[in-house]
Amino acid sequence: MDVTPPEGAPSGGEGDDVSALNLTPRATEVAARPARRKRRWVPIAVLVVLLGGAAYVAAQALTTATTFFYNADEAVASQPKLGTTRFRLQGTVVPGTISRGETGVSFTVTFNGAEVAVVHQGDPPELFRDAMPVVLEGHWDASGSHFDSDRMLVKHDATYTAKNGDRLKEADEGGTVVPTTAAPVSSVVP
Repeated sequence: MDVTPPEGAPSGGEGDDVSALNLTPRATEVAARPARRKRRWVPIAVLVVLLGGAAYVAAQALTTATTFFYNADEAVASQPKLGTTRFRLQGTVVPGTISRGETGVSFTVTFNGAEVAVVHQGDPPELFRDAMPVVLEGHWDASGSHFDSDRMLVKHDATYTAKNGDRLKEADEGGTVVPTTAAPVSSVVP
């Protein structure tokens, strides 16, 4: 900042008139801020995209991860509405209906008097047997004549618990880690 008085102005010594100095503020040009307003939409757009993505992920998680659960009688009553959509079917295996094949097993489940023929692809669990409550995941076949299953869950009964109590306790406690010895790694230098 230059404080030197202009030429011809009093020197500002004692007795000089200081009123000759122009001390009024100078008008300066204020820089316009249109660039900032243009950039203001960027964070808003990013926020909208993030919220939209989160909403999409939540919707997909709720619709695809949630597989509806029906008892056999409810599934039979809702068969036209269900079509070939995936759902879980619960029932009890009808004794004498289990037929094992090369690619899986077929049987009939019942619940509240309704029976459903089931074709299960893959090996059933070891505990699968007659009169066993099961939960099957799959869909009605295109003709609606049977339930196509690719996942089967069976409940452990009291007999299994009595025979394998120590295994169940170990599983509840996180299991035990069996120490292994690793072979030394050899490095080959060419």
